[in-house]
Amino acid sequence: MAERTQLERRLTSPQVAMIGLSGALGTGLFLGSGSTIALAGPATVISYVIAGALALEIVWALAEMVSVHPVPGGHGAVAGAYLGRMGGYIARWNFAIQSFIAVGAEVVATATYLQHWFPGLNLGVATVCCSAFVVGLNLATVRLYGASEYWFSMIKVVAISVFILLGLSLILFGWPSHNPPTGLSHLTQHGGFAPAGISGILLAASTAVFSFGGIENVSTSAAESEHPEKDIPRAAGTMIWRLLLFYVLAVGVVVALQPWTATAASDGTVESSPFVHALDNAGVAAAGHIMNGVLIVAALSAANGCLYASSRMFHSLALDGMAPAFAKKTSPSGSPRGAVLLASTGMVLASLLAIFASAEAFNYLMGCAILAILVTWVIILATHLKFRKKRAGKPSGPARLWGAPYTNWIGIATCVAIFIALHWQMPVVWIAGIPYLALLCGSYFVLRSFRYIPKPAKLPEGH
Repeated sequence: MAERTQLERRLTSPQVAMIGLSGALGTGLFLGSGSTIALAGPATVISYVIAGALALEIVWALAEMVSVHPVPGGHGAVAGAYLGRMGGYIARWNFAIQSFIAVGAEVVATATYLQHWFPGLNLGVATVCCSAFVVGLNLATVRLYGASEYWFSMIKVVAISVFILLGLSLILFGWPSHNPPTGLSHLTQHGGFAPAGISGILLAASTAVFSFGGIENVSTSAAESEHPEKDIPRAAGTMIWRLLLFYVLAVGVVVALQPWTATAASDGTVESSPFVHALDNAGVAAAGHIMNGVLIVAALSAANGCLYASSRMFHSLALDGMAPAFAKKTSPSGSPRGAVLLASTGMVLASLLAIFASAEAFNYLMGCAILAILVTWVIILATHLKFRKKRAGKPSGPARLWGAPYTNWIGIATCVAIFIALHWQMPVVWIAGIPYLALLCGSYFVLRSFRYIPKPAKLPEGH
């Protein structure tokens, strides 16, 4: 009997949309937005608009390409076809490693949040339990994974929607029995709307970009979507506008409910969340417990999505002979279980590093992950340039990136500018990221010299 290597198209349109949403809607908003607000004050809302515009460009470039080529490996496989062997190798391995690291960080974060309720819970035990849960979901059927991610994301969407509505009611009407209307005075106090000026807005925008990391997951689901030519463009459109609205409105509510100076930068604890601060100041009982539950769901959802994306990229690499052969095999239900187990090793390694090694070591991993996001986005935009050039005159798909090729070059220049800015704002990205990128490129030339990297196959078009 021939071994199975084909993924099954069992993800519905709503599930594809939620998979794309889940990666970018998580702890970066609920917990990490405090450090972004500290850079720009109330003007952080403009920073998120700028970051969201770049994310919008990335997701539409993805949608245009993968709706025409809905193949395993998503944008990584498409990069191989249009940018050649090196482009495909770096695109897929870089994205696999990016998700590989992120999934470990998310399960450790989940275990940390559980300790808020269970102070005596050992971090290692909690991490193993969370990891087993996420791996179990990914080893099961594709439909079960899609259903779990749909409900995880739905909980996050509902939580943010309730927060925004509650915040708006407090701003406009107040609670007669507790607080008068807050109004918008906090937006102009303590140094004005933009206390750090244009430079603060741009610095905050470079930080806010990483909150949108994970939107690439929508491309990896193309090979398992029931109707990729319709589902991917629809998911791209609804996902990015939801993200923009959620980020801008939620952060706007936070800075309007209280002075921005009261929103401390996150130190990784639930109590430091700007959402908890805002709810506490509004007199909402058990605000910390409510947000802790949301943070646990957000972190599990992000871990679930990162493991999915990493495993599908390993599966694509294995199909082309650039990863261990066992990673290309799929179960009767279509799950690439070997690839899932391979991707899970990142969860184990990152978790052990977070638990037993110094904080600095784990920061180096995150520095690599941050650079990996920028590399992924640059490769997507560069691939789209070649995609448009080679397909000139051919029928276009249902999605098109507006303004190409000019918007492509603007996006690439923006990513480079962000990387340069991080030299001063977050030096670990340079300290860890440059050696990582050198090793990634060096490994290609080593393997290429031994003829281990085959020529990319021609991609089929359509569904």
